[in-house]
Amino acid sequence: MNKAIFDEVAVLWAEHLGAPWPDGLYWVDDRDGDMAETDGAMAGCVSNYVKSRGAVSEERSRILKEGARDLRRMLPRLRDEGAVYVRRLIRMAELIDHDGRSASQV
Repeated sequence: MNKAIFDEVAVLWAEHLGAPWPDGLYWVDDRDGDMAETDGAMAGCVSNYVKSRGAVSEERSRILKEGARDLRRMLPRLRDEGAVYVRRLIRMAELIDHDGRSASQV
């Protein structure tokens, strides 16, 4: 585990937990995935990463990568708080992926 990455994820996660679900996300076209389902799956993985102090399983890593991919496709249709909310999820997924890859190279 990279402490700087973990600390950034922990801060972003705390922000995410304190953020309300943006109204704009209720109206997102789901042709690229269901926003609530993607959010829930990714949130579970991030929560586990933080609770376990930086551990991430291959399955959770896969869920985060796929979720971030789906969210990137939705992002151009989002505005304001919805875009901020989704960017934060994507950033956490990217950080956790980077931490997992650097840990496996040790």
